[in-house]
Amino acid sequence: MRKWIVLSVAGVGLTAGVGSAQRPASKVVDTDALVVKPVDATTNMVGRTFQYVSRVTADTLDNNALIRTVNNLFGTRPKAAPTQAGLSPLPDPSSYPSTYFKSPIQPQMPKYQVIQRK
Repeated sequence: MRKWIVLSVAGVGLTAGVGSAQRPASKVVDTDALVVKPVDATTNMVGRTFQYVSRVTADTLDNNALIRTVNNLFGTRPKAAPTQAGLSPLPDPSSYPSTYFKSPIQPQMPKYQVIQRK
């Protein structure tokens, strides 16, 4: 009798873990935390590093006396855009390159047909 009790307890113990089929809990993958945030952080870090280096380089070149002297001696000054005469200083039409090209579409005079009477 003792054997039967021990065997039944052992059988119940073995089948308890195997017999219950459980579905695995599904978890939604958070792509923001795993993909987007690290990429954004890296991109921002690289972008700000390039921005800092370019600003330091530009400030160094702008404040260089030799470069300023060469630009003053050999550089050209921008000229003001030509304006039309009149009350309102409108820009001159010749300053727009689109006015230099002829259009392939030329207006034609209308052709009238006169119907002859019999």
